Amino acid sequence: MLYEVIGMIDGVKIKELIQHCDKRGYLMEILRGTDGIKADGQAAFGQYYLSAIYPAVIKGKHLHKLQTDHLCVIKGSAVLHLEDERNGSITFGNKEAISMGEGNWKLVAVPPGVWHSFENVGTDICLFINYVTKEYNAKQPDEYRGEFDMKDKKMKTDASAVG
Repeated sequence: MLYEVIGMIDGVKIKELIQHCDKRGYLMEILRGTDGIKADGQAAFGQYYLSAIYPAVIKGKHLHKLQTDHLCVIKGSAVLHLEDERNGSITFGNKEAISMGEGNWKLVAVPPGVWHSFENVGTDICLFINYVTKEYNAKQPDEYRGEFDMKDKKMKTDASAVG
């Protein structure tokens, strides 16, 4: 099992986590359904990951055709920007901005076909975790990129990076 070590107590396993960094922040996978550290080692769910957004950054815009994201800000403050792109949806074309983070804790499920991006509206790094229903597949990613519409931006200052 990659990155897995056995702890000092019987049955305890430790998975060393790796950060994937770029100019926008970093992403750190936490748990995959097929990880040996998971009790049954089966793909009973997709994966969890931790992602960071630096101040004055908007991370996104993307959508998925197959997976649902379950997003929770665990440090800092963010606005989750959503736009319904699902043909036949009664809310097709609607946009929504959801404030979340410290003091405003939420778990938001974003279904397939809904564009989403996170905007760090705080002055410190913003951390969020995401449980996705499908494991990331680098050979066939279920991720489709779009361009963020800056007129939807909630921050008072211009973002230093959008991506």
